[in-house]
Amino acid sequence: MNPLEIASALEFDGISNRAAHAGYDVPDVFALARLLYARVPRKPAAPEAEPGPRAISRPVVHGLLYGLPAACFPAAGPLLVGPGVLAALIVALLSGWGLSQGLAAVGFQRLGVSGPEQARPVLRTGLVGCLALVTLVMVVTMLTVHARLAVLAFGIGECAYMLGACVLLVIGEERWLPAALAPGVTGAALFLLLGKPGALADQTWAALAVTPLIACVIAVVRTAGTRLRGGCLPSRRELLGALPGASLGVVAAGLLSFPLAVGTSGHGGANVGAFIASVPLALSMGAAEWNLLRYRRGSGQLLGQTDDPRWFRRRAGRLLLWTMLRHAAGTIVIAGAALAVAVLVAQVSPDQAVLLALGSYLLLGAAMFLVLLLQTVQVRLVPLALAAAALCAEITLRRYGLAVQVAAPAALLVTVGGYAYRRLGEAVLHA
Repeated sequence: MNPLEIASALEFDGISNRAAHAGYDVPDVFALARLLYARVPRKPAAPEAEPGPRAISRPVVHGLLYGLPAACFPAAGPLLVGPGVLAALIVALLSGWGLSQGLAAVGFQRLGVSGPEQARPVLRTGLVGCLALVTLVMVVTMLTVHARLAVLAFGIGECAYMLGACVLLVIGEERWLPAALAPGVTGAALFLLLGKPGALADQTWAALAVTPLIACVIAVVRTAGTRLRGGCLPSRRELLGALPGASLGVVAAGLLSFPLAVGTSGHGGANVGAFIASVPLALSMGAAEWNLLRYRRGSGQLLGQTDDPRWFRRRAGRLLLWTMLRHAAGTIVIAGAALAVAVLVAQVSPDQAVLLALGSYLLLGAAMFLVLLLQTVQVRLVPLALAAAALCAEITLRRYGLAVQVAAPAALLVTVGGYAYRRLGEAVLHA
């Protein structure tokens, strides 16, 4: 531990400059930290272990796991016909993202406090409860928008996979997800390669249905075998702690799906650029996880190099800038590849509307990366409020179409970027 880390701990415990001067006759809390550092004997800390191949490869694997389910949507498109399809799928996305983020927050809280053996039963109970809630929400939605049973089944399956995958990712059992994804992705790929033949519609539906079923079964099996004395339900404190994560999941899903729902005109229609951007954003989640890990490791190393808060703020700001540039470069490369494939295979014309829509999603991806980065250091409410404000702006000003769909993510990136630059320069957040 170095003097800056000691100062961060003292500030966290409520010792201000005035208290340090009054109680210890030193100018400020940093002088007190240097005094403690000089007087208290220390044992040298063991050097930080280098990350192994598994730790490095996990973000790459996660990126593929996030991106592969997107292959199911083009195959399901011709099978989802009739009224209320878009509304039902948006409700499924909102509820699935919100509940999965909330469940993940509960799981990580229990992991941090009690360990994996105590987290598994809570995750299993949460999975069952969330599945029941999702089914109820989708049934109500189907009755409201008069959607077909096929739409209901697909929406429930979409949410079920998200919840099952969430549980497996939290407990570190993501190696089982390729087995769950194999039937749906394989069936969807064959259906598309064969030209979407109507004779294979039932078989494709069956393959798509098997994926969420397998994911949930594996999640239940891998969380079985442990009983808690106090029951398997999350505590009130854990539920309250999960609210920001669940709310952010709903807001993020809204930001992603709203341009698809209203089109580039703001009054319905296609948004080709948004469809093209969906796969790059999913794949970039792996790169985002890798960049988050590198940032946290780098900020921890900075703490060990100085006891000057101003120096730390400058270097932390520089580290944040390089992290953002690295993340943006990776996302742009993936998005460029997706656009090239769409132009060659689907004969998409890369006109101004497509490029602007694609650019808006790149801006949104960068802004949400910053929001996630702030979440990792327990800064939640302000990023959530900024993201919710961007969504409200898109909904309120929808008549401006593509213009507001570009302006809202850009404004979100600027505001959350400025806030992140200021807050992440505080050493206490990294201690």
